[in-house]
Amino acid sequence: MVSLGWGHALAQTIDGKLYGWGYSANGRLGWLGDIFELSPLDSVPDIGRTNQHSGNALDAAEKFVCDSIEKENNMPIIWEPRFLEELQSVEVIDIACGLDHLLCSGDGTLLSGGSNVYGQLGRARRDLGLLPLDMPFHPVLVAAGLGHFMAICKGSLSDVEKNARKVITWGWNHNFQLGRAGPENLPYVVEGLEELTPTSLSGGRVHSLALTSEGELWI
Repeated sequence: MVSLGWGHALAQTIDGKLYGWGYSANGRLGWLGDIFELSPLDSVPDIGRTNQHSGNALDAAEKFVCDSIEKENNMPIIWEPRFLEELQSVEVIDIACGLDHLLCSGDGTLLSGGSNVYGQLGRARRDLGLLPLDMPFHPVLVAAGLGHFMAICKGSLSDVEKNARKVITWGWNHNFQLGRAGPENLPYVVEGLEELTPTSLSGGRVHSLALTSEGELWI
């Protein structure tokens, strides 16, 4: 399985190993590279939230990304696939790349890394690196949009129906692509899908899709 971000890529092998290459700032490729460099994007954490409902907000955000990368000297680039050694004890089962971040699931947990400009890391701990998300659910599969993540998860141990599938979202909520109210920077359940059985998810620029076991597509 291969997942592509904006300047970086991940490849998952059949035995659950993870390889990455490309632009590595912010730890979007884990600890790959000689320098764990911070992207200039994280110096402006409110980008994308200002004038959130303006039609030009996304274009301005993308222009800022391009301008910032062009200004960087000695860009941290991994030129060929390398094994993410911090995950050597984890059997990765699914991966997703967003604009400048990554999400992988394995051993019953979710790990995120990269930029947290939009709250897309899904955790209160803002340290750089691949770290677990703050949530009690068991991940089944993951998907990414431009600045948001989604996951299909089984219920927590306290749930009556432990095998019931839930859709969890977090990150950038421009155009309400999270499909729910509540905090954007932490994983929360999409209540409108709780009575359904989601089987697949996909994220776009500012929208999300969910396919159910009944063959219904929710937007």
